[in-house]
Amino acid sequence: MTIQWLGHACFAITHKGYTVVIDPYNSDYTAGYPKLRIRADKLLVSHEHFGHNYREGVALSGRPESDCPFTITALKAPHEFKMGNWRGFTLIHILEADGLKLVHMGDLGTQLDGGQISRLFGADLCMICAGSATALPSQEAKRATDEIMAKVIVPMHYRDENRGAHRLESVEEFIKYFDADAFIHRYDTDTLEVTADMEPQVAVLKYLGPAAWGELAAAEPKAEKKNLLARLLRRG
Repeated sequence: MTIQWLGHACFAITHKGYTVVIDPYNSDYTAGYPKLRIRADKLLVSHEHFGHNYREGVALSGRPESDCPFTITALKAPHEFKMGNWRGFTLIHILEADGLKLVHMGDLGTQLDGGQISRLFGADLCMICAGSATALPSQEAKRATDEIMAKVIVPMHYRDENRGAHRLESVEEFIKYFDADAFIHRYDTDTLEVTADMEPQVAVLKYLGPAAWGELAAAEPKAEKKNLLARLLRRG
C-alpha cells in the first residue's frame, strides 16, 4: 500500500492497483499549488471548502465499487472550536485493508471524543493538518495523534515554502512538539510505502508537484465549444 502527497491535504492512496484520492484542492483558492488534474478509481471529500472539494480535478475510472480493496468509513467532526457553528463539519476518513488502518483527519478543529478515539485507535498511519489556522492548533493536533496512538504521522495542510495560505504555519511548528529528533523522518519523495512493520515516526513528505504524478496524471479535458455555429458544424 502506498500514499502519495499531491499537495495541501490531497493524497492518492493505492493498494492492489486501486487508487483512492482524498481532498483534491482547487488551485484558484490554494496559493502556490499548480492546477490539479489526476486519475483515480474513487474520490473522497472531507468537506465542502475549496481547498478540499475540487472534484473537477479528478478523472474517475468508472470501476465498480466491488473492485475497491478498502473498507472505508467516515466520522463526522466539527471544523472548529465552535462545534460546527462557524465553519461547519469535516469528515475523518478511515481506510482499512489487509490489516492496515489509514486515517485522514480532514480539517479537524476540535479534540476527539471518546468514541472517535476508540474507532481511530491504533491507526497505522494518520494524515493530519499541521498548519493550525483553519484546523487544530499544532500542539492540539499532536495531542490528537497521541490519543489515537498512531504509529506513523504524516503532516499535511501547512505552509510549504511559497505553497499554502500565508496564515498557515510551517510544518516546523508542528514537529517541534515531538521530543525526539530521531522520530522525525524527512523524505526526499512525496510517496511512502505503508507496511505493518513500519518504524514509528513523523513522516514529512516532500512535495514534488506534477512531475511526480506519473500514471496518476490526467489530460486536461477539452473545452466544449458553446456557440451554435460550432455545434452545427460538428453535426455536419
